[in-house]
Amino acid sequence: MSDVKATSLRMTGFSLPALGLNTLVTAVFVFMPPLYAEHRGLGAATVGTIFLLAKFVDMAAAPIWGLFMDSYKTRWGRRRPWLVLATPILMVAVFFVYHPPENVTGLYLFLWLSILYIGWDAWTISHTAWALELSRDYDRRSRITGLLQLMAIIGGILVSLVPAIMERLGEPTYEDKTSAIGSFIIILLPLTVIACILSIPERTTPNQPRANFRKGATLIIKNMPLLRLLLANAMLSFAWALLQALFVFYVAYSLDLKDWVGFTLIFLAVGGLLCLPLWIKLSEHWNKHQAMQFAMLSGAGALLLLLVLPQQNVVLTAIAFLIVGINTSANEFLPRAMLADICDADHIESGSERMGLYFSFLQVSTKFGAGLSIFVGFSLLTVIGFDAEAGKDNSAEALRNLRYLMVGLPGLAYAIVSIILLKYPISRENQQEMRSIIEEREKRSLERL
Repeated sequence: MSDVKATSLRMTGFSLPALGLNTLVTAVFVFMPPLYAEHRGLGAATVGTIFLLAKFVDMAAAPIWGLFMDSYKTRWGRRRPWLVLATPILMVAVFFVYHPPENVTGLYLFLWLSILYIGWDAWTISHTAWALELSRDYDRRSRITGLLQLMAIIGGILVSLVPAIMERLGEPTYEDKTSAIGSFIIILLPLTVIACILSIPERTTPNQPRANFRKGATLIIKNMPLLRLLLANAMLSFAWALLQALFVFYVAYSLDLKDWVGFTLIFLAVGGLLCLPLWIKLSEHWNKHQAMQFAMLSGAGALLLLLVLPQQNVVLTAIAFLIVGINTSANEFLPRAMLADICDADHIESGSERMGLYFSFLQVSTKFGAGLSIFVGFSLLTVIGFDAEAGKDNSAEALRNLRYLMVGLPGLAYAIVSIILLKYPISRENQQEMRSIIEEREKRSLERL
């Protein structure tokens, strides 16, 4: 059916849940691991293991949500009801993960982190599938997902401002800052959902056969562009999650800027915000996978700055993270836009739109990469001699090794992503051919009614 058109104001309102989403991303991967590893004494290796175990729950929930949303259409649509349902689940889970008791156990963290992930899956799959279904145009998909990424970056900046403001106004404890972050997210989530559901309708689709999980899995095995995208996305997520997970330790202890963590994090997000228009333009001038390759290579090079940053220099640290953040705005919106094009090929073969199921597999790759990165990264902290509870009292060698870990693994993962996408087969021309086939098929279907 035809694309959903809307004013800029309504599109902005529709995209707001992405803002709420990235407050969760930043909060979970940047601020939560140190809260439990250092300030609740669970230890880095234990927290890394718990994050990995919770990710298995997360990865199981995502395709179930995707299949369910594709298969059942309610009177309110296929996507909107589940976005609404996810909101209270997330609010309750955020409250408990950010207000842990003093004698917290690993089971407590695993339970509430798993519930948070289940709500997170319903939230992201419903909203992103809804967004990707708004248009079949190759370049408009980039612009739509780019708008979602813009909101995600703003969300990252907003959540970073919470501890940054607290650090400038007083001397808050780490628990004070994380509690405030949790409260901010709880207030923000329902407001963004209300704005979204009042802004844009779902695109009307003809009656389609229910998505079959077995058939969907078979299509995935045969779909080489999808498998390459999933692998590239997993590596990308590994790099970005590890960078975020080690951020607090690196800034607070390697750079000796413990009172500037929130302030510095803002520049990581601002770098992505400033260059988002660049990545959108490059995806329209080149192809999406070529823009992604360039983003990964530039990101790997920028990470080298973190090896030479001097201690206690706020200005140079802010500039360095501004540059490191340049490629981050490409990390989310380009894989999603590429996935929408892959779904066109599936639509031709299966006869139905399975955007929710396919996006859930992209989510699984994201979750696997992110969960593995925290497990590997926090396990390697022990190997390199870094003790999270010792803080800046770690040896000079351990703090230097932390820098190598912060730069080496993400940089290698970025380089691998660029290699995976060499000679990627779905170009603008290829997608336009698939779009013509789908539109002609739907036209004939309507003529028979």
